[in-house]
Amino acid sequence: MLGVVVMAGTCFVWAVRHFPIEVGAGVLFIVAVLFLNAPNVRLKQALIRASVDDALHRAYAALPMPPKLVMSSSYGFPAFEVSFESKRDMEAAATCNAAFKEEIAVIFKSPSWHKGWGPFFRPFSADQAIFFTYDGYLEELEAHFRERNHSWKR
Repeated sequence: MLGVVVMAGTCFVWAVRHFPIEVGAGVLFIVAVLFLNAPNVRLKQALIRASVDDALHRAYAALPMPPKLVMSSSYGFPAFEVSFESKRDMEAAATCNAAFKEEIAVIFKSPSWHKGWGPFFRPFSADQAIFFTYDGYLEELEAHFRERNHSWKR
């Protein structure tokens, strides 16, 4: 790997020495493309966030208080954490959770003319992207595994 980096660096130095104007123009072109594309990336992210927020409000419209949503990404795929106030609230919203999963699957479904999210052999899956949790979930999970580990040591 180091050899490839050294060879690439040597080739770049050679190109700069022999073709300084062309290399400078190429670097300037790449910087310009990245700079001009930044607003498009931000716009696309804002549109996706607005679509996800709308899906959340539509799916949980029947609830008096919708859950909190944290949107992130994992290995290039979008990821969502939907947090409820209590375990009872999460269990009561099971049908809303299924509706939210369907809405997210539609938003991130790959159209035929676009690559979409993920490779063709592992496309986006709403079931894997959405994690439902509630306040106190981690403590309950930790207590469960602590009890399980103590029973194993006996």
